[in-house]
Amino acid sequence: MIEHCDKINPNLKYEIGTEEAIRYFDVDELEKLISGIKKKLNPSIFDKIKYLVIQSGTSLKGNIQTGKYDKNRLLDMVNLAKKYNFLSKEHNGDYIPVNVIKEKFNLGLDTINIAPEFGLIETQTYLDEIKDENIFDKFWKICYDSNRWVKWVNDSFNPYINKEELVKICGHYVLSNEKFLSEIKINFPNIDKKIKMNVIKKLNQFYE
Repeated sequence: MIEHCDKINPNLKYEIGTEEAIRYFDVDELEKLISGIKKKLNPSIFDKIKYLVIQSGTSLKGNIQTGKYDKNRLLDMVNLAKKYNFLSKEHNGDYIPVNVIKEKFNLGLDTINIAPEFGLIETQTYLDEIKDENIFDKFWKICYDSNRWVKWVNDSFNPYINKEELVKICGHYVLSNEKFLSEIKINFPNIDKKIKMNVIKKLNQFYE
């Protein structure tokens, strides 16, 4: 796949590995993955791999961090990334205490992916503004029809009872949906400014 992409666009850079929720890797297995890729790729293409997805126990279910942080595993993974001159990156870094995230960076982690948590900030800003039940139901229906909530919930989850939770889980996926823009966002002309303020508040927690 990397060779195929490189033929199409030789300017691309790559990330290899995956998050724990998709496929658990221990350090030895991850090094086997790297070694296997290195053997099959021309060195000039292998050097275009910039990020290694490492694992130290993060996983998400809905808007909850369900992982179990393993400090020693993080250190082993970070050292593996350094061995091959990769930048280490952890996925599913949402809803983790700020002090734990800071510890991970102090231990050598280069980057962490925090997407759903910031998506929830966007979604929650809308929910705080929506006072009309009809508008909320339209928002829920757009979210429901997107099916983007399905992978984040258990089989027992009832989308008709847990409407607000469903919106919180996948609202950020539909914010560019044409129906959302024309039926929901149009009612809140200053919403982008409020979202930016709320995002900055969260960023300030990381950067003090």
